[in-house]
Amino acid sequence: MLAGDSVLKLNAPSHHEAEHEADALAFWNGDGAVRLLARDDERRALLLERCRPGTELVERPDHEVDAVCALLPKLWGEPPASAPFRPLADLAEGWAEKLRANAGRLEPDLLATALDTFSTVDSGARALANQDLHPSNVLQAEREPWLVIDPKPLVGERELNGVGLLRNAAWRTDATPVRGWLDALGSLGLDRERLRAWGVAHALAWSYGGTDSGIVDAARAIRDA
Repeated sequence: MLAGDSVLKLNAPSHHEAEHEADALAFWNGDGAVRLLARDDERRALLLERCRPGTELVERPDHEVDAVCALLPKLWGEPPASAPFRPLADLAEGWAEKLRANAGRLEPDLLATALDTFSTVDSGARALANQDLHPSNVLQAEREPWLVIDPKPLVGERELNGVGLLRNAAWRTDATPVRGWLDALGSLGLDRERLRAWGVAHALAWSYGGTDSGIVDAARAIRDA
């Protein structure tokens, strides 16, 4: 809901990935992301800065790489230990369980990549990572050229910030391909092969146990890029 210079957002109780959206926005404090103006955790309500003109980065494919590469280093800082974000290592255990239970639906090679990635998760990594960073969740603004919206945060390896970008690139033919994103994110100091591994593993984790063929196709495209 839009109201002047503010946006009122309500998250459904079932939307678990967005549980700590307000905490991520508070941590960033407007540096690279929309400002959190107020929150009501009981109602899962957020009052947010409104981006103007609000054009989605997906509509400006020629700007995607430069915009994201300028934003990402602002967003992957380490929150204090007291912050409520879920650890990637804890989630990886649950994702691995779900994939093992649905192993018959998945290509053995994809499944092996995902399970290996989950089993080698760096439990000591403390970067803030956004599971759903992609060009439709970056808006053109006046205060900064582009601002991130709708984070789905956790703490863990910085490479997890790439999963949404890779998954989105695998679905599109009009913009930067998966290989281009691997190159661009690697230029920021992220590990290229770890980016690819998390791209595959996270896509499968979000594929409803292999039943979402579109996401499984994206995992395959990331593997093959």
